[in-house]
Amino acid sequence: MDNMENNVSYYQEYTFPKLLEQYDKVLVPMIQRDYAQGRTDKKATDVRNNLLTDIFSYKNVHFDLVFGSKEKKIIDGKEMNCFIPVDGQQRLTTLFLLYLYGQKEGRINTELDLSKFSYDTRRAASGFCKSITSEEWTVPKDKKVSDVIKDSSWFMNYWEKDPTVEGMLNMLDAIHEKCKEITDYPNLNKVTFFFFDLESNGLNENLYLKMNSRGKPLTAFENLKAKIEKVLPDTYKVESKCFPENNATPKDSFKEKWKYFMDRNWTEAFWDSANPEKYDVSIAKFIARFLAGYWAAFGQETAEKTTAEDLKKVNRKEQNDKNYSDYISFEPIKAVLELDDAFPSLAYALTTAPKITPYWTNDTITVSDKSEYKFLAIIFTYVLFDGDRDAMRFAWNMAENYVTEYDTFVTYCKRAGEICVFKRDKNCTFYQTISSIEFVGNTSDQMKEEVAKAKQILYGAPRSDGKSWEEIIIEAEKYAFFKGAIRFLFTKKNIGDDWEHFDTKWINAQEYFDKDGVKDGNENDKLYKSNALLMKSLLANCDDFGKRIWWHFEFSNDANRWKRILISGNWRNAVNAIMGVRVTTETTRKSIDAISKPYIKNIVDDGLMDYVCKYMPGAWIRSTYHDYHAIWQSGYPSYQIVLNPILSQLKFNNIVDYCEKNRIENCRYYKCVDKNVDFKYGSHFFRWWGYPNEEKLDVYLMENDWANYKERPNPTSDKGTDEDRYYCFRVTKDMEGDQFIKALNKLIEQLPKS
Repeated sequence: MDNMENNVSYYQEYTFPKLLEQYDKVLVPMIQRDYAQGRTDKKATDVRNNLLTDIFSYKNVHFDLVFGSKEKKIIDGKEMNCFIPVDGQQRLTTLFLLYLYGQKEGRINTELDLSKFSYDTRRAASGFCKSITSEEWTVPKDKKVSDVIKDSSWFMNYWEKDPTVEGMLNMLDAIHEKCKEITDYPNLNKVTFFFFDLESNGLNENLYLKMNSRGKPLTAFENLKAKIEKVLPDTYKVESKCFPENNATPKDSFKEKWKYFMDRNWTEAFWDSANPEKYDVSIAKFIARFLAGYWAAFGQETAEKTTAEDLKKVNRKEQNDKNYSDYISFEPIKAVLELDDAFPSLAYALTTAPKITPYWTNDTITVSDKSEYKFLAIIFTYVLFDGDRDAMRFAWNMAENYVTEYDTFVTYCKRAGEICVFKRDKNCTFYQTISSIEFVGNTSDQMKEEVAKAKQILYGAPRSDGKSWEEIIIEAEKYAFFKGAIRFLFTKKNIGDDWEHFDTKWINAQEYFDKDGVKDGNENDKLYKSNALLMKSLLANCDDFGKRIWWHFEFSNDANRWKRILISGNWRNAVNAIMGVRVTTETTRKSIDAISKPYIKNIVDDGLMDYVCKYMPGAWIRSTYHDYHAIWQSGYPSYQIVLNPILSQLKFNNIVDYCEKNRIENCRYYKCVDKNVDFKYGSHFFRWWGYPNEEKLDVYLMENDWANYKERPNPTSDKGTDEDRYYCFRVTKDMEGDQFIKALNKLIEQLPKS
């Protein structure tokens, strides 16, 4: 860009007539894309409507820069000086159509020769341009321009197939509709653009073809950037924190500084040399998401306004990055930018983004991370609280443990806005603010934790070790995989109600965990990971084995799964038990002995946990019916470990058998494939069906080796119930081992005698 920047004196302000007067022809080359401003899709319609609204408002409208090269061509046997636009084809075509409509309808008095404008080498577009300028046509108010022209004798049917012709007709229709709303046609001499002739200034066209991706449509960000610049205010006070330090920038104008840094430093912050095509998406996503958060914090919804919902649509998740690359609706963006301090806040955010470093590690923030919701929550907090140290610690904790997607991000921003207003109005510190504020609506567990920690930092009794509560809390937050979520260290029933046992739990936490999850202790009886001792102790201390407990619970020693266990309210009693007393083989054994449910006792009392943690990481217990549980592992085939209490007891007493090759070492349980449990009783094979419903029953007699259900010799109907067609029965909830065996025998007795 240096050549162009150093040649600013060669920019000249032009009108469309001045351009036509200077050349014999203005020819849009074949390589340029079709006329897109006349398309009927939502993006093009929005662009077209906004453009015509500006022009028909009788204000001065500037079309930015048009540039290209001069070329001599032989046309109709004559040598002509032609201008070949490299950038500006869309805007020039729109101006051509505005002048054309004004001339044909007698709304402007000009002798401008519009036949000078054409689409070179495109037969349909070229012929159409020639005809609509040379032929006479007028349009009644109740007709469409496109219908009148298509009905004309000179209109060629094949022209309709050309997208540029179709786009021109759509634009003429839109101009015609606009004219119904006004009495005077706009003064088109108020529509200007900067003109730059590459050849006259000694520049190579190929350079600009590379820079401007010739022939490609404008990206969503390019359109967004242009629209934002149109509404940039001139009146904002320039604050140094909003813009990077640079002595070469415009000194006094917020508007000029914005435009300067958008093309330089802010671009660089989102530029990834490995994926240059992702730049537009990254920065567009950053702006759209940040402004959605700003509206959540400070916007006011009314019955007529749907800004919050419109912003959610802009940031919709179902199309991932596609919505940030194709089209971004400007109306909700504009609504946010009209809020007090929205522009300076966005500038501050764009300036701050490259400076933020992770709280937990020394890693750098990648380009993609800068537009992700977690990172945006950090930036948003930095802007609102001007980098306040306590606010930033709070932000990292909330971002890591609460902000996951759009809804949680905007909820967080709403909370941050409430805190910001309260802090400013009460003139208090950040900790004082979150200790005193009463939030509107539901509050997340992580927010409750932050409030509890702030109160302890401010009002907690002095510690005997000489450390401050803030110091020890921050130390714990940064330890292992905790990353700010440490409520299990100071909670008994409700978050923040048990600071008395914090130190004991904190010592044990350092004994049990490292950054990867559960670790092994230094003594033989403290093999928390290798012997699954910590997992066994957790299960042994759980006093509620309903579906609420098992849902989403996974058997694993890794960091992610243990973090979910530690901060979950469902596991709170069990977590308190293992954190409050050092886990050893002896303490775990006492807890196991106290378990009342046999199948849970068996899980933790033999080698099953060792096997699951070693060979089935990520497996989970699925609670079904009749106290039938199974340990499942995802993937295909889907494996499960049989925890069926009826079958397990019968197997333990050697009354039924499973396939021996699936036996799990050192325990009584067996691994099965898919959702069904196959077992053998005497010489007969059975299947406990894994999907109970109204049609299928629970237990089926099978052919040899469980190949198929055993069919009855004379079913009452092909479409009858399973009981009619097969040897099967439903297991009742009160059925125990003896009753179950009687039901099996009853099926066997019904078999035909050989």
